[in-house]
Amino acid sequence: MNKKNSLFVLIGILFICTRFWVSFGTVHIDISNDIIGYVLILLGVKDMRTLNSRFKKSMILAAAGLAGALVSQYLTARDWPASPETMYSIAIGISVVFAIYFTYYYTEALVMEARIQEKSAVTRNYQVTWLLLSAGIFVHYFAFKSSITMASILVEALIAIMTLYYCFSVFSTSKQLYED
Repeated sequence: MNKKNSLFVLIGILFICTRFWVSFGTVHIDISNDIIGYVLILLGVKDMRTLNSRFKKSMILAAAGLAGALVSQYLTARDWPASPETMYSIAIGISVVFAIYFTYYYTEALVMEARIQEKSAVTRNYQVTWLLLSAGIFVHYFAFKSSITMASILVEALIAIMTLYYCFSVFSTSKQLYED
């Protein structure tokens, strides 16, 4: 595990947890694209998958998340004649599910790696930080599902702050796991 791999994963998490949509009629395009996020995550986690079983699961979830992001991008990019808002909701739902599952397994992989290295104190607050992040992602789904309003923009800003906090917390404390 090294700093470069961790940075790729954390930047990818930033991409998959935030939504910055641009709309052209009924077509919605995500500027912070999940596809780019999952490619960065796969680049980062590919070398970590041999460290423990949870990194291996997070690698599998990242690959599944990439497939889900491709489906999600297709659903939002196509002009659906009947019910475009339903497809939009499904696309966001797919993104939310994979973002929550991936961040869970990545957090647990770091916790397991800390136990293996007998440095459990490094990761003692990771579960709480992940819980706040995942709760925010879930609330974010409902805020954007309802419509894009001032409340949904505020929720997006809150999610961006929580994601940055998660990434900063994981990066700054996990440096101890790959110093050796």
